[in-house]
Amino acid sequence: MSTLPKVAVDVTPESRAFWDGLARGELVVTWCEVCDGHVWPPRDRCPACLGGPTTTRVLSGEGTLYSYTVVHRPDPAFAEAVPYVLGYVSLDGGPTIMANVAGVPFDRLEVGMRLRLRTPEGGTDGPVGGAVFEPVPGEGAGA
Repeated sequence: MSTLPKVAVDVTPESRAFWDGLARGELVVTWCEVCDGHVWPPRDRCPACLGGPTTTRVLSGEGTLYSYTVVHRPDPAFAEAVPYVLGYVSLDGGPTIMANVAGVPFDRLEVGMRLRLRTPEGGTDGPVGGAVFEPVPGEGAGA
């Protein structure tokens, strides 16, 4: 049930809106203005239609757990957090992203459970945390 520590990330011009949004507790996703599809990971051209320009949209911050794994042998940067859960979260109205899943015992994790973006801790300066999702109250995890 661990939350991963904040680490320095390589913020590019294309990914800045995502990271800035995450620091505010919002899920900001790049969108193609030509084919109206999401562009994930963030980039300046759409991989589906090869079009541009792109824009951004703020999503609801909720989604469904598509798949997950409990990590016991982490990257050294996350050694203090083991065990922890990495999951693929299918965002409502957007892409499926990999994120940390916390706030639920491992034996209560269920593919298909509803999750929401956890409000970030701390400020927006310095190292950032990746997206952390937790169960939607009253849904899944034995609710």
